[in-house]
Amino acid sequence: MKDKKIAETETTVKVKRKSIYYILIAACALILAAAIAVTVVFVTMDNSPTIDNPDNPGGENPDDGKDPDDGTDEPDEPSDVEVVFSLPVSGATVGTTYTFWYNSTLNRYNLHQGIDFKADAGTQVTAAYAGTVESISDTLLEGGKVVISHGDGLTTEYASIDVASTLKVGDKVEQGTLLGTVSAAADAMGNEYNEGAHLHFGVFENGESIDPTTYLEIDEK
Repeated sequence: MKDKKIAETETTVKVKRKSIYYILIAACALILAAAIAVTVVFVTMDNSPTIDNPDNPGGENPDDGKDPDDGTDEPDEPSDVEVVFSLPVSGATVGTTYTFWYNSTLNRYNLHQGIDFKADAGTQVTAAYAGTVESISDTLLEGGKVVISHGDGLTTEYASIDVASTLKVGDKVEQGTLLGTVSAAADAMGNEYNEGAHLHFGVFENGESIDPTTYLEIDEK
């Protein structure tokens, strides 16, 4: 009987040892699996690209001065085109310039917004610079007048002329294109009638009158 109890005790001990052995193996397996998982997470985080700007995942600076078209580091510089007018009336004498003057026709002082080129009636008047005919008018105060737009807010006006019959609003003109001829003294501008036959040449930037010599070289200024 005693031997039987001893045998049962030994069997029980063996079973308990076996159970503990399996529990230890399972615990080690769980620890190993957890360690592997943590290692994978850290490795993945280290190899992931850093994206500070979601609109620029490559991490490149969009303002690094590079031109994507030419692949150079130098930014493109705007090209400056020098505007130089030609004389609208060949061989004319300069009369009143861009200045504050006494207008004997109107009997008052005011700014003369342009340059008067004195010339005989019928003298050809040409475009000082290439552009588009913006308007054509004929009034008692200004006589026949042509306004040409040259882009970027720059315009020129040619007043006290007999406008060429072929010229129309919207026409493209080149530098030197015939616009008309100087009017006779009797048909000269009403507000400068006493000045005799002449071309009144004005220049404007964004609607503001400026001195024509900004773009026009003449002997007398």
